[in-house]
Amino acid sequence: MNFRLWLLIFALALAAAGTWWLLRHVAPSAVQPSAPPSHTSDYYFTDATVTTLNAQGKPEAIMTAPRMVHHPDDDSVEVFAPRIEYFQAGSRPWHVQADHGLLPSGGKLIYLNGHVEMTHASAAGGPPLIIHTDKISVNLNTNIAATADPAEILQGSSRTTTVGMQADLKDNHLVLDSNVRGFYVHKP
Repeated sequence: MNFRLWLLIFALALAAAGTWWLLRHVAPSAVQPSAPPSHTSDYYFTDATVTTLNAQGKPEAIMTAPRMVHHPDDDSVEVFAPRIEYFQAGSRPWHVQADHGLLPSGGKLIYLNGHVEMTHASAAGGPPLIIHTDKISVNLNTNIAATADPAEILQGSSRTTTVGMQADLKDNHLVLDSNVRGFYVHKP
């Protein structure tokens, strides 16, 4: 073989080795992975009041909170110390409070956690029904509150505990799931 052919093969091998080295040690800026979106807020409200109206234009629910924060990456709203009042025709309203709430995108559910307390005044003037749990979700379309966690239900001196529960806030109906234990005091 002649000298020129060996020189051409050597130059091609040198170019291939240089390309291989560059690919291993230098990453082009266009190939750099983008940073994941951060869960930062784009706006917030202080001393917020949100009122949901029914088809007749009357308040169906009123939520107040000292602070509400919107997160654009997942379009969720975080609510601090929410207080919610659910109204229903012909009955007294339910009052719900918690340490924290989260409304995912779509606004159909609210997840409440941390010292959740639901209170419903008795229509007959007796003691109110009080429900304590640590986590509960409320479907804002059906007004069904549900938890899979332990819950305590108090009414006067009567006490019931359960693991898991659904509360229909429109029909004032409770379904207790499992491990139900109760202590009832009957007053004539």
